[in-house]
Amino acid sequence: MESYFLPIEKIGEFTAHLSNFGKIYRCEQTETGPRIKLLEEKDYGNYSFPEVRTGEPAKFMFIKAKRKVAEYFDDSWRQVEVKKEPKVLFGLKGCDLAAIKIWDNVFRDDPDYKDVFYSTVRENTLLIGADCTGICETCFCNLLGNKPYPKDGEFDLSISPVDGGFVLFVGNEKGKKAIDGFSMPKAEPSMLKKIEERRKNLLGKLNEQNKKFETKSKWRDLVEKNPDSKSWAENGATCVACAACTYVCPTCFCFQIYDNTCPDGKHERFIALDSCKYPRFSFMAGGMNPRGRLIERFKHRYNHKFFHYDWRYDIYACTGCGRCIENCMGKIDMRKTLKDIEKLG
Repeated sequence: MESYFLPIEKIGEFTAHLSNFGKIYRCEQTETGPRIKLLEEKDYGNYSFPEVRTGEPAKFMFIKAKRKVAEYFDDSWRQVEVKKEPKVLFGLKGCDLAAIKIWDNVFRDDPDYKDVFYSTVRENTLLIGADCTGICETCFCNLLGNKPYPKDGEFDLSISPVDGGFVLFVGNEKGKKAIDGFSMPKAEPSMLKKIEERRKNLLGKLNEQNKKFETKSKWRDLVEKNPDSKSWAENGATCVACAACTYVCPTCFCFQIYDNTCPDGKHERFIALDSCKYPRFSFMAGGMNPRGRLIERFKHRYNHKFFHYDWRYDIYACTGCGRCIENCMGKIDMRKTLKDIEKLG
């Protein structure tokens, strides 16, 4: 993998170069924590590198909470036009990059179902990853086989801080093309060695932090084979179905479709983000609801992430970012729920 040294004093110039691709959205440390910010040109050189992932997930850079997908008046066919809005997502941590891959499986790469809105945005987005240099108490990417740094194949470009600047890694041809014409020296072997050592130490801290949550069984087996575990009732007792966990989750993609009739007779169709935590989400014809009880909706979220999604795509629909734990009003910890399934049966 090609790697270059980007001096800190050239970060503004480099960001300006990337703006030729599209609007710049950069993950930055702010007074309220790490956030994704749409940059103005005057701010290109003012970069406060965050140690950990942002509070909000990157999924909202690819989808809207509500989007009109069709207008119709009669039976005539109309081609859907999707506006291309090129953008650069600068500084995404490994958990968000892994989440985008999970969305790709559903909305871009599935041979039977392709979402033209998501695919267009994805095609016109340059992904620039970034190493974590710290960890949150809620982080557990290591329990899912992920790392606190970007993995090969999940980014176009990636940066890792070193003394005096950053090492820039080129992930693919898209990334290579994006930096064409911008002069940088090759990264020194000593820089790469320091990055490797830091990554190893940080992963060690994660392993130590999450050691008490390790399970002998795979999470899919725990969820699939223990539908009546005491853990569901004990850990789900404080759930209030606020759906915060699903909205801050970088991989949750549940949505609903509804139609509106306008005063002028025009009809519009919308898709809007929804949550499996809401009782009406699972309503069926005839008024039946297989998940009318809150505990069933609590279990369903685990089933979807660790059984249903894995069964179809051979990967968990969770990246261990810990946002669900961080934002839960009931202080529910997904790691503990799964560990208690193994302990309590």
